[in-house]
Amino acid sequence: MGETKITRRGFCKSAVALGAVAGLGISLKDSLVEADPAKAATSGEEKIYKTSCRACIASCAVLAHVRDGRVVRIEGNPESPMSQGGVCAKGMAGIQALYHPNRNKYPMRRVGERGKNTWERISWDEALTEVATKINEVSDKYGSEAISVSTGGGGNPHFSNIKRFGEAINTPNVWEPGCSQCYLPRMGASLLAYGAGKPNNLSFSDSNGWDYYFTDSKVTSLVLWGTDPSNSSAATGGRALAELRNRPQGLKTVVVDPRYTLDAAKADVWLPIRPGTDIALFLAWTRWILENEKYDKDFCTTWTNMPYLINPNTRLTLKATEAGLDGTDKDYVIWNPAINAPEVVQFPMAEGVQPALFGTYEVNGMKCSTAGQLLKENCEEWTLEKAAEICWLDAKMIEKALEIYTDPNGQSSLMQGVYADQTGQTQANALAALTLEFLMGNVEKPGTMLQKFPNAPVKDQLGNTPRLLTQDKVMKRCGYTEYKGLICWDMAHIPSVFKAMKDGDPYQIHMWIERSGNKHVVLGNSTCLDDIVPNLDYIVHVYMYPTAFSVLCADLILPCTEWLETNLPIPQLNTVVMRQAVTHLYETVEEGIIWTQIVQKCAELGNTHCPKAFDANECMTTPFYKNEYEKQKQHLFKLADKMTWEEACEKGVFEWCTADEYRTYYTYLKTDESTGKPKGFGTPSKKIEVYCESNTILGRTGYPWAHCKEAEHLELPAASQDYEPMPIYHEPAESPLTDTEYPLVITEGRLPMYHHGTLRNIPYLREIYPVPEMWINPKDAEKYGITDNEWVNIESRRGKTHGKARVTTAIPEGVLYQERFWLPELLDSDDPAQAYRACNINVLTKNDPPYDPVYGSYILRGFQVKVSPSNDEILKSIWSEPEQFEPWMPEFSDTTEDVFDYGA
Repeated sequence: MGETKITRRGFCKSAVALGAVAGLGISLKDSLVEADPAKAATSGEEKIYKTSCRACIASCAVLAHVRDGRVVRIEGNPESPMSQGGVCAKGMAGIQALYHPNRNKYPMRRVGERGKNTWERISWDEALTEVATKINEVSDKYGSEAISVSTGGGGNPHFSNIKRFGEAINTPNVWEPGCSQCYLPRMGASLLAYGAGKPNNLSFSDSNGWDYYFTDSKVTSLVLWGTDPSNSSAATGGRALAELRNRPQGLKTVVVDPRYTLDAAKADVWLPIRPGTDIALFLAWTRWILENEKYDKDFCTTWTNMPYLINPNTRLTLKATEAGLDGTDKDYVIWNPAINAPEVVQFPMAEGVQPALFGTYEVNGMKCSTAGQLLKENCEEWTLEKAAEICWLDAKMIEKALEIYTDPNGQSSLMQGVYADQTGQTQANALAALTLEFLMGNVEKPGTMLQKFPNAPVKDQLGNTPRLLTQDKVMKRCGYTEYKGLICWDMAHIPSVFKAMKDGDPYQIHMWIERSGNKHVVLGNSTCLDDIVPNLDYIVHVYMYPTAFSVLCADLILPCTEWLETNLPIPQLNTVVMRQAVTHLYETVEEGIIWTQIVQKCAELGNTHCPKAFDANECMTTPFYKNEYEKQKQHLFKLADKMTWEEACEKGVFEWCTADEYRTYYTYLKTDESTGKPKGFGTPSKKIEVYCESNTILGRTGYPWAHCKEAEHLELPAASQDYEPMPIYHEPAESPLTDTEYPLVITEGRLPMYHHGTLRNIPYLREIYPVPEMWINPKDAEKYGITDNEWVNIESRRGKTHGKARVTTAIPEGVLYQERFWLPELLDSDDPAQAYRACNINVLTKNDPPYDPVYGSYILRGFQVKVSPSNDEILKSIWSEPEQFEPWMPEFSDTTEDVFDYGA
């Protein structure tokens, strides 16, 4: 230990306090580091830095107290408009993460076999030379597509950095688990159906839902569908919802979630749905809203494509030329009941025209239905009773929830969580939720989720990829033509990448550069790496701590910075929140600088495979390879007052516009000066696509996202199956309706003290939640011989893991819940693989077909397992008592100089 110690009593007191903070999202003023009184009395002056956390994506503004170059205290910054001084357990643990004794401190090269956990320290120049040499060698011998680059959501990642790096070394095979499994499907569906550009989507815990951070929001009821802000974003989204509930008018909520979450406990209706059946419930809601005429008829008629006729042959909107009308192949067609004939649309709708929303009509020899009619037929079978049977719900409670959502005297909205991206029907889940909001007209009204408030003049993700790959190189991206939704983020399909790594199909991948935490925790069917890794010649791991992936897979470890050592401007509502490095330890380096240095070293060693010729100097001065710190500073120059980086950091949080200027509603009604008409939405028709033909067009052509160096719009071969324009329910690939060997359905869910695969090595947090709980209903517990607080075996068709039983009615009969977990304390054991195998649900999850046809998402929730009591020997090695975590208590280290000079 260092001079400053944390006592056991202080540790336990803080752990209890942190447990409360996690649930409430409030500020904790007490220091997490209990300083020695004698030392404190003689220590130097304490300086407070305004910065922001990155223990999760919320980026809450915090105040870091630094004394003698050491961070001694973290508290929330009340100037933040989103967290307002709150900070959760993850953020409060920043000191323990920063000064963790097991930090990756220096570049380390593996000695001996993979998995033996033996390393030697090397210099950064040696490490960079080794990586760059391998990149050049693989590119020369096999082609640069034989290099795979990945990142992930945990531990301060910059997704755009990794994509630019991939383009810089000319590989199309960049990927990350959160792309198709966490957020992109919800974002992509919104881009296609709601409009191009950067519209909001229904993902509240991903820092959307901006209107709800203002307590005068007009919202009166919310549906939380598979999202739990009190766990996922305690200090931001969870706090905001608590404030809305506490208003005199209150807030009615419906929670659709198999778990009785903190938000479910506050809800007016809890619908504990069978995991994987959400689309069935969505379709029943759609049918009920249409049947009971609860939809916003004016909005649906004027601002959606529901009245547009659909060509039965092309399955796309009928155009004037196809209907035999005067007009072009870009003019849309409606049926006008007043003249009993088809008519070309005059945007947004000709005065006095009331097109048919429903019906099928004879047009030019074709039976053409309106998009609204097809929507009605698509959900016709889904009565509340049928949905209740499939989803294991009560039809009366479903209807009660619908009455809250459709109350004509209030303003409702619906928000989604990550579950939507993890069931194998990701695009359908996202489109189904959007359809409900479109029907209700919950678009850009005060109090709704879907808004187009203006973008801040800074970004926390610095632009898209430079798009330097040639068409030939892009076409070699794994899964490129089949799963075209991934093109939105220029990402490869993970199972396709793994097939190339394992089987050499369509070519062998030889090198893997990974920047995130523990891939064994975040990947589906994670034991598949056992068969993949031996086929790879060289693996680099960039992270802050050793993980199971480091020990079992890596040949080289590069140490990157913790969030208290990093710099980034963060847009939050009408403000910018600054993250600034308040210290620097060891030889850690910000990841953007690592990528820059590798690219520079590749150039120095004569790489000839990069998309453009450059030398060592040019790669540091072009817009694409200039160092990341300078890029971040440049964003601030876009502000009207041209403040410097230092001035911005001194402010910490500052407004770039007023709240009234920021909260701009009904943007689609604003006049387009070029036409004199309303702007509409960013879709081809300028209408919201309830019938999402853009999704179908994407699958057939790659439009609007496919691109390459030679063409901004690259037309691709069609996917093997059409992407559906409307959601269709399919029973999960593994179903309790047919499976007797594995009779229980399992789901996952966020924990307030961990983010993705991170922070299981933090002593405070592990004391709060030392081992993963497996929730099981009392009836199932009795049936399978499970008692409360005992270890159990959990098995699927892919493997076996463990959890500690929590017998509770907070989970319905037939369903289990457990979050993924890993145990860093087992890395030093004779079998370090147990660090991720012993308690990790992703040992059980699926990464084989069927995949979501648009994004290639695999199944992480809603698959079948069985349980039994366990007495496996490995469980005795798992730490669970407070004293066992003593080896991880923070050890202060003096500040060091940055490895690379990238400041001024």
